[in-house]
Order: sequence, then C-alpha cells, then structure tokens
Amino acid sequence: MKLKLNFKKLISLLTFLSIFFIHNLFLYTKTPPDSTSHLVEIINRYEVFFQEIMEEWGAPGAAVAIVKGDRIVYINGLGIREIGRQEKVNIHTVFRLASVSKGFASVLAALLVEDGILNWEDKVIKYVPGFALKKSRATRNLTIRHILSHTSGLPAHTFTNLLEEDVTLSDIFGRLKEVRLIASPGKVYSYQNVLYNLICDIVKSATGKSYEELVAERIFEPLGMDDASLGKNAFIAATNRAMPHIRQSFERTASDIKQAYYSVPASAGVNASILDMARWLRAMMGGAPEVISSEVLQQVTTPLIKTPPELRKYRWRDRLRDAHYGLGWRIYDYAGTKIVYHGGWVEGFRAEIGFIPDEKIGIAVLLNCESMMANLFLPTFFDMYLNLAAPDSARFSY
Repeated sequence: MKLKLNFKKLISLLTFLSIFFIHNLFLYTKTPPDSTSHLVEIINRYEVFFQEIMEEWGAPGAAVAIVKGDRIVYINGLGIREIGRQEKVNIHTVFRLASVSKGFASVLAALLVEDGILNWEDKVIKYVPGFALKKSRATRNLTIRHILSHTSGLPAHTFTNLLEEDVTLSDIFGRLKEVRLIASPGKVYSYQNVLYNLICDIVKSATGKSYEELVAERIFEPLGMDDASLGKNAFIAATNRAMPHIRQSFERTASDIKQAYYSVPASAGVNASILDMARWLRAMMGGAPEVISSEVLQQVTTPLIKTPPELRKYRWRDRLRDAHYGLGWRIYDYAGTKIVYHGGWVEGFRAEIGFIPDEKIGIAVLLNCESMMANLFLPTFFDMYLNLAAPDSARFSY
C-alpha cells in the first residue's frame, strides 16, 4: 500500500504542531496567569506542604502570610506559642524578626533621603565624628550607602561574637579601628551586624530623634503595624508573644529571651506579628505609596553588589542564577524572575520574607524555633507560583 503525500495537509499539520509546541513552551516557562483560581490552588497546595513540613520537623509554632497586590490573600497561625502551654499562635502573635529588621532600617534611611535630610553618599563621620576604622582613608570615605549595602571593607560579621557576649555597643565600636580591612569601602560584599547599626547614630544625629521613634512614626504607625515594636522590653511586654525554642538532648525546649542582637536594633531589633508582616509586604510591593513611595522602593531594591555565597544557599541554589545585595534587601535572579528577599535567624527564631516585584506577589513566614526547614518555605512557594517542577533537592513533591 502506498501513502499519498498531500502537501496542503502536511503544511496544516506542521503549522498545528508548531503552534501547539510554542503555546506549551510559553505556558511552562512564563509566570502563570494571575487569577483567583490559580491563587486558590497554590494556597491550598502550599498549606498542605507547610503543615507536613511543620509536623515532620516538630516545629512548635509558625505564622504565614501571602499578599497579592494590595490584598492579603492568605494569613494563618499554626501550632503553639510555647511548648508545655496551650496558647495557640494567631495572626497577632509577636515573633522576633532578627535580620529581617534590616529592611526597615534601609527604608527609613531612604525616606530621610527622600526628605532631603540624608544623602546616600554622605560620609559616616559627618554624623558620627568619633567613628574610626583602621585606615584613615577608609574612615573618611565610608558612606551611608556602604554600611547599608554591607560594603564597608570590614571582614564578614566583624565582632558579631561580642554582641553574643553582651559587650556594649559603644565598646565594640571603639574596637573597630583595630580590625584589618579586607577591601576599600564599596568594593566587596561582607555582611555586618555591628556596623550596620551605625544608621541608628546617623539618624539620631541628623534628626534629633531616636531610631526607635522614627521607625514607629514613619513605618509602624502609618502602615497599621499595631503589634510591631523594637527591643527586648517591648517584646516581653507583649502578652501575645511566641517564645524561642532550641534543641536540647534531641528535644525542643523553650529558652530565655536573650538580649543579644537587641543591642543592634537596625540590624535585628524588630518584633512583629504575621499581620504586621502582611502589611509590610503590601507596602514593599507598592501598596502604600502615601507612606513608602515607588522611588524609595526602587532605591532599596536596586542591586548594588554581587553576593556569590548566596548562590550556594540550601534549596535556593536549585534556581539561583545571580544574587546581589541592595540596601537592606537581597535581590535574586530566581530562574529568570527577580525576587526581593531577606531572612533572619536569632536564637530560637527564624523569619523569612520575599516577593516578586513584577507580579506583586509576596510571602512572609515566622517560626519560634531554629530550623533549616525555614529554607524550604519561600523557594517552594515561588516554585508553585511560577509553575516550576520540584527540584531533586525538594523535600516535598508538588
């Protein structure tokens, strides 16, 4: 039997196959269309994932918020505030944010730049005359931009150990001039907690108001972050607070609230509930322009310095093509999509926040325990949203 070749039919078939292939290529390589049903499906799948991971890792409590545009599309508290007690985590339960606090400091600085009170290129010694690094040239050249982008030239985590030993901040600052620099300011990324907190002294010098006053006045209050605060005393005063948990003898137990890192409020001093974080996410995605303008958002989320170590970060590394630090925020190229992110870790707590600016979709997660499971929460959500298949390293098949 001979097959007759019909040229017109062949062309039609090839055209159909081409359209089908291109359509499906587009479907699986682009962000899924924004729709209510799409979000509902993601939220349902993510909730199952989150609860399974919480149970598997034995986490006491957590809270999650997902924001799309200017709407909170999901918010929930899970588990308990303290092992051995019955109080549940709810949307007003306060957690420590640890280094997620850095984003508040950079936004406050950007608001003051917008007001003409500060300039990113202002020298630190203009506001803190007694400040000194080992090299006088570095001391003279160090700017506000350098300290908030972790490009001071100091070795990574300089004197973080002294914070944990409760050495006073003034004593620690006095010892910075003893430390050998690894680079000139602006040249190398090198994460800091102590030096980052210089923004508090700069703000006080420039405005006459304390850092804590201004964060409350310019950010917490206008955004309706009613549970948010700064400092250990404020955290203890919160009746609805999550207690920190650590592992002892292979079991999680509640621990004391430590002063460590509260002495650097700009770096790690914020306390907040998941409802506060949802409102913060909304503002960071442009949902509160009367409080935080698009120009401020652009300033703090513009990539300034490459951060190569982030490319090896557990679970994120499956997708990361590039990683930078801006001002108080990390900026990732995640499988071709820009994600703005920061994480926080202090004894007994983990905090994670991230969003896709172009899609105006974001998520925040708070935990009252230390665990590597926190590294799973945001990448898994973004994979679901971006319709990316679970990588080999994923703990959960979606």
